[in-house]
Amino acid sequence: MFMIWRGWGILLPLGVFLGAFIGMLVATSVLGPQSNALMPAIVTIFGTVGAYVVMRLLARTDKGRVVIDKESGEEVLLKRGDNFFFIPLRFWFYLMCVLSVISLVIGVSAVFAG
Repeated sequence: MFMIWRGWGILLPLGVFLGAFIGMLVATSVLGPQSNALMPAIVTIFGTVGAYVVMRLLARTDKGRVVIDKESGEEVLLKRGDNFFFIPLRFWFYLMCVLSVISLVIGVSAVFAG
């Protein structure tokens, strides 16, 4: 499988995987070893938290660099621009939030449906 990233975007899948792994451990300890309809929701929510942590960490460390354009003489701020599959990391976090809500709705409806 190919992964395309720019800057430190490769840290996003690592953060999501680490968050999902912690979510799996928490879900197993809370719900027990049997499969439950809420387990995918818990794992997805923890994966979203992992994506958020990576996004905030990389946004905080990207201060940028000010350079002066020779032609116009104005200052330009250059930032690293971390992305994963050509999508900036902040949008991956929003996508993970949507997936978490969908997973939670499906899990809760499966629990109440019986």
